[in-house]
Amino acid sequence: MSSLIIYGWGDKGHKTIAAFAMKFLPAEMKFSDQFKSAITEHSVDPDNRKRDDKTEGPKHFIDIDYYKEFMDGIVITSRDSLNKLYDEEVVTKQGILPWATEETFYNLVNAFKEKNKDNVLLYASDLAHYVGDGHQPLHATVNYNGQLTSQKGIHSRYESNMVNKYLSVIENSYEEHKPFYIKNVKDYIFDYIVEANNYVEMILSADNYASGKTSGKFDNEYYRLLWFKTKYVTISEINSAALCLSSLIYTAWVDAGKPVMEN
Repeated sequence: MSSLIIYGWGDKGHKTIAAFAMKFLPAEMKFSDQFKSAITEHSVDPDNRKRDDKTEGPKHFIDIDYYKEFMDGIVITSRDSLNKLYDEEVVTKQGILPWATEETFYNLVNAFKEKNKDNVLLYASDLAHYVGDGHQPLHATVNYNGQLTSQKGIHSRYESNMVNKYLSVIENSYEEHKPFYIKNVKDYIFDYIVEANNYVEMILSADNYASGKTSGKFDNEYYRLLWFKTKYVTISEINSAALCLSSLIYTAWVDAGKPVMEN
C-alpha cells in the first residue's frame, strides 16, 4: 500500500469509531469522561506518526488477498509461517495490521497491570486506530486504491471524502452494544479483517456505478450515489469496529485482573 495513503477512515471517521466504543465500556472500568475523550482524540495519532516513523505505515493494512492460500480459502494467522513461505520483507510490504493490532492489545494488558494511565491511553488509542483500519475494506486488499481496475483514487473517495460528507448520518447511526470477552484475540482480529475483505468488490462496484452515472465526475452526485450503494455496509462496519474495539479494551482489562484505574 502506498505511503501516500495517509488516513484510515479519515480523522473524523476514526474518532467516531472511538467515541462509539467509549460509550460501550462498562461502568466498572471507571474510565472518566475526560479519559474517554482523550482516547477518542488520540485515536488518530498512528496516522500522524507515519510521517516520521517508517515502520508505522505497514501496521495500517494487510493486502490479505495477495496470499495464494487466502485465495484458496485458507487464512494463515501466523506471521512466522508467512515469513517462511514468502520472506519477511514481502510480508511486511503486504502489511502487518493484524499482528500490530495483537501486539498493541498485549501492550495494553501490561499497561493495565502496571496501572500506567499514560500507557493505557497510548495503547487504547492506538488500538482504536488499528481496529478501525481493520474494518475498512480497502485496508484489506491488494487493490487498495482501485489501481488494478482503473479506479485510482477510490481509497480516499470512499473512506475520507464520502465519510466526511455523510458523517452526521453515521454519527446518528449509533447502536448500543455491550462489549464481550474475547477468548482468542488473534483469531478474532483476523475474522473481522477477512469480513472486511469480503466488501471490497462491493465498494469497487459502487464506484463504477457512481462514476458511470456522472460520466467520471467526482461531484456531489457521484458521492450521493456512492453513499447510496455503500451506506449500509459502511455504517455496519463502523459500528462493528466500535464493538470490536470496546471488546478488546474490555478483554485487556479483564486479562490484567480488572485493575482500578486512578482518575
